[in-house]
Amino acid sequence: MSVNRVGSSNNDMSDFRNKILGSTAIGALAGGVYSATKTNWIYKGLPSDQFVRNVSTNLRKDMTSDELKESAKISKFLSDVVKPETDLETLKPQIRDSKELSEAIKSAPEEELEDAITRVFSQPKDKVKQDLTRLQFKTKSNKKINSTTALKLINDNFDASNKKLVKNPETSEKVFNMIKSTANKIQAKSVAVASVLSGAVVGALALVVTKVPGEDKG
Repeated sequence: MSVNRVGSSNNDMSDFRNKILGSTAIGALAGGVYSATKTNWIYKGLPSDQFVRNVSTNLRKDMTSDELKESAKISKFLSDVVKPETDLETLKPQIRDSKELSEAIKSAPEEELEDAITRVFSQPKDKVKQDLTRLQFKTKSNKKINSTTALKLINDNFDASNKKLVKNPETSEKVFNMIKSTANKIQAKSVAVASVLSGAVVGALALVVTKVPGEDKG
């Protein structure tokens, strides 16, 4: 029986390369098809954390610069409120500097800001912190971009029974289209990654099991 030698035939090497490329292409196709049949923005029957984070990021993109600044002020204020070491007096300037906090601290729209601050801060420390923490329920900008808002928005437009997005009547077309686009991008990225990985794995396996032209048969 004749034994082929490496390099003895350009046709043999060409066939070998074609086998590897063919196997890799088949693996990429198989991986892509498998990933495409999965709903990659859903994890264990619920919207995935990645999907929620991406929707939250896209909500941020739709906010004005003023809203973003206001949101940052409110978030910092609420973060400082819960810190045990925070000097309560340092919170007063933050309230004055925030349009929404300045309105939220008032017991009624006609109450003067300084009167409201005096009223709240004249209480025992624990009560002051409690009232200041509750101001978050009266603010809006900080809620537009947090994960809780994004998750609620998704759930409002998610058909849990059929595992698909369905527009809620109270959701605008613009926002719903953003949610769908976010899901589609996650799906497309997952398919692309799965195709590359599957193709590489199958190609590598083919390299192992395919006889290299010219190698001794033993």
